[in-house]
Amino acid sequence: MKNFRKISKEGYKELLDKAPFKTFFHNPEWHDFLEKEFKWLKFDYYLYKDELLFPIAMAGKKLISLPFCEYGGPLPIKENIDFRNFEKDVLGEFKNIKIKFHPLVLAGNENSDVSSYFIENLDKKNEKELWNSFRKTLRHSIRNAQENSLEIKKCSDLSELRIFYNLYVSTLKRKLTVPYPFLVIRFLYSQPGTEILLAFYKNKIIGGDLFLHYKRVIHYFLSVSDYKYRNFGASYLILWEKIKKSLKGDYKIFDLGAAPRGSELEIFKSGWRGKEYPILQIGIKRSEESLRSSKLRNIWGLLPNFVIKKLSPYLIKYRI
Repeated sequence: MKNFRKISKEGYKELLDKAPFKTFFHNPEWHDFLEKEFKWLKFDYYLYKDELLFPIAMAGKKLISLPFCEYGGPLPIKENIDFRNFEKDVLGEFKNIKIKFHPLVLAGNENSDVSSYFIENLDKKNEKELWNSFRKTLRHSIRNAQENSLEIKKCSDLSELRIFYNLYVSTLKRKLTVPYPFLVIRFLYSQPGTEILLAFYKNKIIGGDLFLHYKRVIHYFLSVSDYKYRNFGASYLILWEKIKKSLKGDYKIFDLGAAPRGSELEIFKSGWRGKEYPILQIGIKRSEESLRSSKLRNIWGLLPNFVIKKLSPYLIKYRI
């Protein structure tokens, strides 16, 4: 490999400390955990022209940078990288590979089929200014949740985490998507940069959101809800409470996460009036691999949750 030099995990970790920006998913400790729990997954690390860190996970015949997250792995450690040459070189060296770029590294364009929405300059905004910028229907949903007397609290123990996970499985089941196994959610919960906020109605958990914190970014990573209380607006209120507490603090960007173009999720996220950043992806697409295009689609929504939990560790490879 002329332009790609394979490096050790220790070498990767040392260079990672020099990267101006990185996420939780770049951490070698996270990779160690995944390799231990999923024997079909193996990480390798490369340095491109001494300019860019390039972690790759081998999942069977697929190569992914990075799995289990909505963004990818390439990280510049120098300025003024020629990404056009990188794309040509990487597709010439690695076959059957999927690479996404974090928008803070390299954003896509109007042809991208997935975008993220960033509420920027959190440290300079005030609550009233932000509230007035929201879509009118979104403000109505937040007020509705407040009128329902929902209480927002941190997830405090393993029993609450299991309730959160059960709601997560039900939520993904409705979306015909394979959920992450509980061990993944439990590992995330154990990390110092993770916070799970829960919505309580009459002492019952009816929704929850999982947030990840990076150096200057808060990442809205997962949202779950109880379908029975779908009109209570739990997800709106949790997100609003989290955003309010983030104002004028140490974080500059509130990352609302990825959403496919034209989806209901995009409508929800765009209502917070963040700046849209198309996500650039090169290599293979995920759409052909999803549960929605498989024969399981007809029966997935009929399976009981305990069966889905059993199948998840084996089927999750088709989602990443």
